[in-house]
Amino acid sequence: MMIDFALAAEREEGKSSKDAIFQACLLRVPAHLMTTLAAMFGALPLVLSTSTGSELRRPLGITIVGA
Repeated sequence: MMIDFALAAEREEGKSSKDAIFQACLLRVPAHLMTTLAAMFGALPLVLSTSTGSELRRPLGITIVGA
């Protein structure tokens, strides 16, 4: 996605490669960051759970948070 944004900025706005990539990063990084944080915080109950059967779900939570 960032490459698509950068190429479009180069073509349509006549920006240099460095400026186009910088602008693409500013536009796309917050979306990637929010998605990653939502996945991590969504998996925290799997990691922290101590209920019956949690030993089966904990490895999935650790994998999501740790990866």
